[in-house]
Amino acid sequence: MDAEKLLARIDYLEENRRFIQNALEMALSLGDFQKNINKGYGPEHILQEADKRISYLIPFEANALYLVDQESSNFNLAVCNQNHLKDFVKTEVDHMIDQGYFAWAMREKRGVVISSSDHSRKFVLHVIATYSRIRGMYIGLLPEEKSKIPDTSLTLLSIILLNTANALESLEFYSLLRNQNEVLENMVEERTQTLAKYERQLQQVLKIQAIGTLAGGIAHDFNNILFPIVGYTELTMDEVPEDSVAHNNLEEILKAANRAKELVKQILTFSRQSGQERKPVEVQQVIKEALKLLRASIPASIEIVHDIDENCSPVMGDATQIHQIIINLCTNAYQAMQDGGGKLEVILKEKYVDYKQTTQKIGMQPGNHVQLIVKDEGCGMDASVLERIFEPYYTTKEQGKGTGLGLSVIHGIIKNHRGDITATSKPGKGTVFTVYLPVIEDGDVKEEFEPVNGTEKGTERILLIDDEEQIVSMERQMLENLGYQVTSRTDSGEALKEFSKHPENYDLVITDMTMPRMSGDELAKKLLEIKPDIPVVLCTGFNEDITEEKALKMGIQKFIMKPVIKNDLATTIRSVLDHPLPN
Repeated sequence: MDAEKLLARIDYLEENRRFIQNALEMALSLGDFQKNINKGYGPEHILQEADKRISYLIPFEANALYLVDQESSNFNLAVCNQNHLKDFVKTEVDHMIDQGYFAWAMREKRGVVISSSDHSRKFVLHVIATYSRIRGMYIGLLPEEKSKIPDTSLTLLSIILLNTANALESLEFYSLLRNQNEVLENMVEERTQTLAKYERQLQQVLKIQAIGTLAGGIAHDFNNILFPIVGYTELTMDEVPEDSVAHNNLEEILKAANRAKELVKQILTFSRQSGQERKPVEVQQVIKEALKLLRASIPASIEIVHDIDENCSPVMGDATQIHQIIINLCTNAYQAMQDGGGKLEVILKEKYVDYKQTTQKIGMQPGNHVQLIVKDEGCGMDASVLERIFEPYYTTKEQGKGTGLGLSVIHGIIKNHRGDITATSKPGKGTVFTVYLPVIEDGDVKEEFEPVNGTEKGTERILLIDDEEQIVSMERQMLENLGYQVTSRTDSGEALKEFSKHPENYDLVITDMTMPRMSGDELAKKLLEIKPDIPVVLCTGFNEDITEEKALKMGIQKFIMKPVIKNDLATTIRSVLDHPLPN
C-alpha cells in the first residue's frame, strides 16, 4: 500500500475514532437530563445543558435554541450562547420563517444547511421533537470558513436534540404528575393506590423513552443486547413446563423484550422517514391502553368516558402510530378544557362509508371503517381557525389550546393508513374530531391471525457469522435445536476463509451486518462470487447504509432485523431454503 493511501486510511480511522469517542461520552452523560428533571430544573436549564453538549462536540460559532409556545404555536428564543450575535440570529430566524425554512426543517426531521439572507453565512436548522410533539428548533451558525458540516456531526447533533426533546417531554410529565399528587392526597385510599399504580406505569414509560433516545448507531448495540435476551428466553421456555410459574415469568420477559424491540424500530423508522410495517390492529385494545395512560396525567376535573364497540373489525396499520393518534387527540381535548374542566368522550364503532362520502375524502375507498370520535367540552374554535388546523405548522394566536402542530402530524399518519379525519367546532361549545380507518375485509391477510403450529425445522448445513460471541452462542444453540448443522465464526475474515475452502459444505449463510473487519454485505458479495447459488440471510440491529431493497439487489435473499424470535428465524430459513432464487 503506497503512502498516500495509508495516510488516507489513517485519517479515516482517526475520524471514526473521534466520532465513536464523542458518541460514547455523550451517551454516558444522557442521565444528566433525568437528574435535572428530578432536581426540578425548568426547560431553559435543559436547553442550556444541550447547548453545553453541542458546544463541546461540534464547533459552531453560535448556538440558538427556541421553544414552542404550546398555546400560540410561536417559536420563542430560550438560549443563545453568543450575546453579541443574538440580534443577528433573531433577524435571520425571522427571514427563515418567512421563507418556509423552519417548516422544511420540521418535515425533514434532521439537520439542514441553509444560507443567510445575504448568502454570506451558513446555518444549520434542526427540529427539537419527540415522536408525538415538536418542542422547539435549534439554529447553529457555522464558522465563516465552513460551508458544510460532516454527516457524523449531524448524527451527533440529532442524538443530542432527540435526547433534549425527550427530557423536555419528561419534564412536562413530571409536572403533571406532581400536580396530580397534590390533588389526590386528600382523596380516599383507593384513589391514592390507583395513582401509585399509574405513577409506576408512567415511570416505566419514561425509562423506555430514555432508552429510545440512543437512536441511530446506538440502536444497533441495543438490538444486539435484546437479541440474546429474546433468544435465551425462548430456549429456556422450551425446557420449562408450560403450566409452571417459571414459564409464565419467561413469557413476561419475552413480552417486555418484544415491546423494547418495537420501540427501537419505531424510533428508527421515524428518524429515517420510511414506511411503517403494517399489521392487523384491534383499535379497541389500543384505545384502552391509551386511556389508562391518559388517566394518570389528566386531572380529576376532566371526566373521561368511553363507548367502545368490542366487535369492531381490525385495521391494517401500525399500533404505535394509532396509539399516537389517540394520545394526541385526547391531549388536545384535555388542553381545551384544563381551565374549566369538562367531559372527554371517546367513541369507537364500525361504520360503512359509501362512494358518495369517499369522493370528498382523498385516499379513501368505499367500505367498512372503524370510526373513532373524540369529543370535548372545551373552548372550541371559530371557522377561520377550524379551516386551517391540519395545515403543517400553522401558527396563530387565535388558535385554541392544544391544536396546531400535532394535528398536522396525525393527519399525515391517518392519510398514510388510507383513512381520513374531520373536525367540527364552535367557540365555547367544544370540538369533535372524527377519524376513519379502513377495516380488514374478510379473506384479507388471514395468515396474520393464524397461530403458529410448531416451529419449522431442518437438517441443512448453516454457516453463522456474528462478531458478538454471546449472540453466536445463542443463535447456534437455537439453530441446532431446530435440527440444523451449524458452523459458527465471530470473525468475518475467518468465515470467508472457511467458506472458500469448503463451499460445498454449506447450504445457507446467516451473517451479521456490522462487523469490525468486513461488513456483512461485503462478506455476502465475496461468498456469492465463490458460490453464486448460496442463499444468504443478512441480520442487523441497525445500519443506514444497507436497506432491504439494496440487499436483495446484491443477491442477498433475506434481510431481517434484530432481535429475531425463534419462530421468525425458523420460518425465514425454511423460506430461503425451500424457495431459492432463480440463477
